Amino acid sequence: MSQRRTLILVAAIAIGALASFLVWNYVNGVQDEAFDNAEQVPVYLVKQNVARGTSGIEAQAYIAKENIPRKFKPGNAIASIEDISGKVAVNDLVPNQVVVSDMFVDASDPAARASFSERLTKIRNEDQVAISLSVDQVRGVAGLVRPGDFVNILLANQASTGDDTNANPAAAQQVDFKARYLYQKAQVLAVGQDALPQAGAAAPAGTDTETTAPTENAGLITLIVPAKAAQYVASVDPTSIYLVLVARDYKPVPQAPIELSDLLPAEDAGQLTPYGKDGPDSSE
Repeated sequence: MSQRRTLILVAAIAIGALASFLVWNYVNGVQDEAFDNAEQVPVYLVKQNVARGTSGIEAQAYIAKENIPRKFKPGNAIASIEDISGKVAVNDLVPNQVVVSDMFVDASDPAARASFSERLTKIRNEDQVAISLSVDQVRGVAGLVRPGDFVNILLANQASTGDDTNANPAAAQQVDFKARYLYQKAQVLAVGQDALPQAGAAAPAGTDTETTAPTENAGLITLIVPAKAAQYVASVDPTSIYLVLVARDYKPVPQAPIELSDLLPAEDAGQLTPYGKDGPDSSE
């Protein structure tokens, strides 16, 4: 009885193997027939999602060379991965798309530029808005502010609320209040019509990022801030705003109100300079 079971088991295995071979052979035959024994040609396929505005150099990490039947190769498929170098993705790309020349354009091409609303990305998971300030050369750091810079917003000489200061000496005293910071380290989205460059976008030809020429309408500064912050900015007298340019690694800390006493910093032996009594050249 045991020998009979063994024979049945062996026969079942053999039949299963034969069936698997026949199915595999059939599938391959169907595939060959479907492709009509088509010639396989190389193309570049998107393997991971590529966001709009991604530079061609960055996108190369998410693109791989593979073979497909010639009949499925688009006429404008790129011939080399170098074809997208120096360009940016004009749309979002998804896996298994064949990379074609129209998917990447020069960074200066209008098609590569996202709308300003697309640039209002969340900061610390909070929605952002854009608000513009008009400042002169004195209140706008002599036009040195550039898109991507950070500024502190300082308030000085806030106008009165419309009271007659001649009839109300107390109101006149309130007008001449001490300067205070409204916000620290607000990001500049645009200066005039020049905006913060997008990911992968190259600087305009012939410009030096270290010595860029002054921008037209450099006194019109657009900030990217949360909606609540924009409400504060719009609530103050615009003529009282001074922008203070700060470094990218500037760390905001609370700024205490100042007291304009009889003893000013330059008269204080412990202060003297903005950097302490020993000045900016001190090794301490």
